[in-house]
This record gives sequence, C-alpha cells and structure tokens, in this order.
Amino acid sequence: MSQKIRLWEVTQQDTLSEITSDEIDLEQRLEEWLANDISLLDPDLLVVGRQVRTAYDGEIDLLCMDSTGDLVVVELKKGRTPREVAAQTLDYASWVKDLGFEEIQEIAERYFKSNGLNVSLEDAFQERFENPLPDTLNESHRSLIVAGSMDAGTERIVRYLSELKVPINVATVQHFTAGSGREILAKIFLVEPEEAEARARPTSKKQKRPNMEQIKEIAHANGVGELYDELRAGASGILNVAPFGQTSLGFYIKTEEGLSTMFVVELGESDQERGLAFRLNGIRLRNAFGLTPEQLDSILPKDRKQTSEWKGATPEERDNLYLCHLHGIEEAGQFVSTLRK
Repeated sequence: MSQKIRLWEVTQQDTLSEITSDEIDLEQRLEEWLANDISLLDPDLLVVGRQVRTAYDGEIDLLCMDSTGDLVVVELKKGRTPREVAAQTLDYASWVKDLGFEEIQEIAERYFKSNGLNVSLEDAFQERFENPLPDTLNESHRSLIVAGSMDAGTERIVRYLSELKVPINVATVQHFTAGSGREILAKIFLVEPEEAEARARPTSKKQKRPNMEQIKEIAHANGVGELYDELRAGASGILNVAPFGQTSLGFYIKTEEGLSTMFVVELGESDQERGLAFRLNGIRLRNAFGLTPEQLDSILPKDRKQTSEWKGATPEERDNLYLCHLHGIEEAGQFVSTLRK
C-alpha cells in the first residue's frame, strides 16, 4: 500500500482542521529546494553535483556525498513510470560506483564553480562536516528516489530491491497549503534510512566522527586534558586539526596535492599513567617545517618508539613513523614551540 501523509492544523477554537495536500508543480520545485538545502532529505549530505552527465548519456539530478565520503544518487521521479525511474536510478548507480577520487573532485569543483563558489571539495567538505575529506572516497554508495507521490508499483520495486540488499530507497515529499496560505512540506521514507543502510551493508558501516568538543571531553575524561589543551593551543595557526576517528585527532596542513597529516593524537591509548599518545610521520614533519633529522630527534618526546601503523605511508615514510607519549606540560610546550619557530 502506497504511503500518504496527513496533516492537521489546530484551530483557535482548539479543534482540528485537516490540511489537504496538493500536487501543484512540486517536483519541478523540489530539485531547486534540494540543491539549496539538501538537509530536507538528510542533514548528513553535501551536494557535489547537479545534472551530472554519466558515461551512458544520462544526467543525475543531484549527486551528494555523506560525512564518510560515500556518494548518494538523488533522482526525482518527475512523472516517470516506476520501471523507468527505478531502472534509471540503478543505471546511474552502476556508473557512480566506479568514480575515483579525482573524478569526484572534478565533478564537485565544477558544480561549486557553476554556483559562483571558488572552493575546493576539501574546503566544502570541511565546512559542511567539520572534518577533513577522507583519504578514500566512494567506498560504498546508495540511491534515493524523491517523489511528490508514490504509486504501488514504485513501492513494490524498491522494497524488493532493498530486501535484496540493493542500496536504494524512496523519499515521498508532499506539499500542503494551510488556511493562512503558508506552504508546508512533509517527508516520509519508504524504508527507514537506518534499516535501508543495514540491509545494504551487512558489515557495520564506519562510524561518524565526533566533533571537536567531544574529542576534548574524551581527553579530559582520560586524564590528559591539560596536555591535550597545550598541544591544541600550541599548534593553532600552524596546523589544522580535525577528528580522525572516534578517539583520535589529526593535525595536518594543506599542500598542492591535498591534505597532509603530520601527526595523530590517539586518546584511546592515552591516560594519566601512559601520557598523551600520538603517532607522528617524521618525513612529513621534516619536509613541512624544514627540519633536519637531528632537529626532529631533538623535539620528539623521550618516550617514543618506531611504529608501522600509518595508512598509506610510502616506503620512505615507513622507516620514520613514531608512536610518542607526552608526559608533562613542559614537554608538550617544547614540542609545538619548536615547530612555531
């Protein structure tokens, strides 16, 4: 049975008056509304393309990215039959799944430029989600059909595909005009988004990163809050910072090639006894700040050892990776003050 949204307005006489939905030119207006504010569908989305031409001569209405770097195809029904819109959406998804980092970056920056925005994908992502752009994009993808009304055929097809773990869903957006003339929109999903993602991803999807305030709270709860605050304050102005995981904070700089992470604070491995733990890429730090091997050695904490844990490290970098622990305010201050000089 197709879903229908019903709304009531509470009158001044404390009675209920049903607001009837109307079709008007909703689906023509929806695309513009969504392009301007995609949070109507999901606050965890960033629009990175509009009318994106695929290799098969189709045009995706809206191409979005979520806070984990996965792509989302948003396609409006626009009067097409259930078979047409479902087939078209799946066709677009088959093209999107193979998009690489540079292709996504090109699509996004072309879209931003067309809207008069002189920003990179990295900048737009950072502003939207308060996190740096992940090193790997499009590890998975999903599709969302948006319709002003949903017929039984579309519902039947999408439910069947979803049960087969095809990452597709439908959002029905209906338009209402209240007695005062105010326009109201209401939205309902065919399959609950959490359920749709669970079906599409048998293994757990990577968790969303915490914000900066939550990271700070973790540091203080672990007994290394003062060391964390000293490191953050000292790096201010010379290094950008952003959460890298549920209990880690990355310190990075922007280069012509993109984001380059210098070191990552690991709060999950930090406490009063062990101190503030962080993994450091010696080669990147030396190159970024013009340090000699001797200078780098002089500023690293005494409590350090070599490690091999650094995703995407080059062979040269692998021989210069360290797991360090800071044990006092003075030691933390010395480390960042040397970089500032």
